[in-house]
Amino acid sequence: MNKRGVALILCLLVLAVLFVLASSFFLKSVNENNFVKRYINSTRAFWVAEAGVAEAIRSIPASSTSGNLGSDSYEASISYRTSISSCNYYDIISTGIVNLPSGGDIRRTVHAVVKTGPIDPTKFQYGLAAANELCFGGASCNKDAEDFLDPDTCNGHPCWEEGDTTINFNDLFGYEQSEIEAIATHYTEITFPGTVSGITWVDVSDGSSLMATSDLEGDGVLIIDGDVHFGGSYEFRGIVYVLGTMDALGTFDAYGSVIVASTAGVDSINGTPLFHYDVSEITDALSLLSSSNVDMVSWREIAP
Repeated sequence: MNKRGVALILCLLVLAVLFVLASSFFLKSVNENNFVKRYINSTRAFWVAEAGVAEAIRSIPASSTSGNLGSDSYEASISYRTSISSCNYYDIISTGIVNLPSGGDIRRTVHAVVKTGPIDPTKFQYGLAAANELCFGGASCNKDAEDFLDPDTCNGHPCWEEGDTTINFNDLFGYEQSEIEAIATHYTEITFPGTVSGITWVDVSDGSSLMATSDLEGDGVLIIDGDVHFGGSYEFRGIVYVLGTMDALGTFDAYGSVIVASTAGVDSINGTPLFHYDVSEITDALSLLSSSNVDMVSWREIAP
């Protein structure tokens, strides 16, 4: 074999070795890149699942919630577990989903147990309580309070109270006004639909009044930031808290507790409205707020 032949063979061997090395480095680089992408997507799926837990806590006592974060999504189930010392315990299972450009997805699932703290319903002691004076019977104030209050639901104490300047929002609800305002569904005196449910906040313009006069009904917690006129056959179950003044006419029925916090003017009660003091309705209304008072009891990731 001549020298040229040997040199050619050696060159080919060197090229082959270099090709193998280059291929190895290329494959390693691709694998590492894929690993990094998968790690990033897996981390994204984890934090999306955590976002699902946070949204599920806000949604208690609903049974499920879902949503999107950009191109990613979460699915969370909520189930009641037990009640201990007036605290309700819930299981939350949340899955974060990251869709891949190449098809398929990456999922991570977490399981959390949370407890919601109680709000004392007995702080709401009256079917009707006002910081100012109450006028029963129109301009002449010639009727008795008992004409407008259900005597069967007063549990041995007066169903109403007036001139109570100690009415305090934070003490009753356990939250600042701004905290409840932040989680409420908002309306104005113009957009108020009449039929409402859950935590509702109505902003009433100065000089105006909320006119709740339709033959409709509502439930939950209704907070009116301003003056209100109840009339017609409007019915509400839960807690009505009026930051302004109130007059109630027609056949307005309230089951639970109505509180008027303003000390300006006189609140007028006329027609045939009835105020039914009902602890069970008050308790149901307050349960809507309990999700704002949540402690994490346990947390773990569920293996795929």
